[in-house]
Amino acid sequence: MQTGNDCLVCFLRQTLATARRSTADPQAQWRLVGEVGAMLAHFDPKISPPENAVQYYRLIAERTGVTDPYAQEKQESNTYALGLEQRTRDLIASETDPLLAAVQFAINANVLDYGSQYRLDREAALASCKQPLVINHYPALRRQLARKPTVLYLADNCGEIVFDKLLVELLLAMGCAVTVAVRQSPIINDATLQDAQDCGLDRLCPVIANGADVPGTSLGSCSEAFLEYFAGADCIISKGMGNFECLSEIAAPIFFLFTVKCTTVHAHLARRFPESGVQIGSPVLLQGRPVGR
Repeated sequence: MQTGNDCLVCFLRQTLATARRSTADPQAQWRLVGEVGAMLAHFDPKISPPENAVQYYRLIAERTGVTDPYAQEKQESNTYALGLEQRTRDLIASETDPLLAAVQFAINANVLDYGSQYRLDREAALASCKQPLVINHYPALRRQLARKPTVLYLADNCGEIVFDKLLVELLLAMGCAVTVAVRQSPIINDATLQDAQDCGLDRLCPVIANGADVPGTSLGSCSEAFLEYFAGADCIISKGMGNFECLSEIAAPIFFLFTVKCTTVHAHLARRFPESGVQIGSPVLLQGRPVGR
């Protein structure tokens, strides 16, 4: 996916929000927003929004010395989600199709995002798994998982990874071999190895870092070790908009699970799936581009 005009406004909003978390000095915040504003003209519209965005997150960290400005929000999201873990596990087990229920809860949990253009109601999103998938390639995903493949699970946000954990439990029970990948270092409220450990994911399956600090899986920034996992996976489950933005044009056995939270992604999906009725807040399960296309 390419960077759209609406992304530029969102970049400045994200800059101010991050600057405020990184320094209490209004003049420093002003300078940071101005500096990022000057950077926008030099951003490449042909690359994905996360690949452009990481440039100003790095700048803010360099100027302020604060490398994890969303640390408090990340901890709160993990604590909040862990408080819902057993209730959600019970709800999943009570459904006719527990795998579908776990998938839907994992998608709904993508609202736990501090970098998105639109902030959605987390309580409403996580209350049930009954909201229909607006783009629904679940039958293809289920067929793939029935083969007991090696699965690379690309995690996204803190808090959300607790619901990923519930889906991973079912994948393991189906006989899949699962590896979860998280960010190498802090970026917005994306999950790192420490967050995965705090939520108990590492006690279920191997968890690896992707070698990058981009708020999405930008293959050009990832480590060689991660790329080997990516190339060798029979099935890749990609969580979140940032991962979709980076990987939407990649030919690989990917299934994208996310909630639509910005106008650029909404416009992209509306063009590709004009009959879907996709809206801001829509849950999506989308099969990626097949290998060899």
